Amino acid sequence: MLPECNTFAETINTVATLSDDVSKVFPYLASLIKQCSYDDNSKILTFKLEGKGIAMYPQKITVTKLRDREEAAQVLDKLKDFINRTYENRQNIEPCYKKGVELKYLDVFKLLPGTNCKECGQPTCLAFATLLVRQGASVKQCLPLFTSRFEEKKKRLLEMLRGAGYEIAD
Repeated sequence: MLPECNTFAETINTVATLSDDVSKVFPYLASLIKQCSYDDNSKILTFKLEGKGIAMYPQKITVTKLRDREEAAQVLDKLKDFINRTYENRQNIEPCYKKGVELKYLDVFKLLPGTNCKECGQPTCLAFATLLVRQGASVKQCLPLFTSRFEEKKKRLLEMLRGAGYEIAD
């Protein structure tokens, strides 16, 4: 893997070009990763790892929110080991060919109360929706959502989040 980094921000992103097509291991990885989005037709597997956004393509891996090149190399090494171990053990793993859905922040926003009350710590419901999609916040932080007034919206939002592979603590 040859990482390329964008160092123009507080965090960096990296793109690793792979010498081989690794897409045949994606259904097995999707089975092992609790919160991910994968559709065998698109051959794109996306998930979060320790706060980093990971997108895996047949011959490329992208990683976001890295501190520096050293962390990029460490994360890519972890991913390489995980891919190799999963492939070697694939006969013991039930493959998953479709998992999760990619959440859109506007879809999440539509199911929030829309009060802009700031009780979640964000200035607006739209800001909270964006943070929620990026898994930088818990839906439980939206206190108005958990009142009887917004019961139907809460039900639909929790269903959407679970369908996308988000873990919702009871």
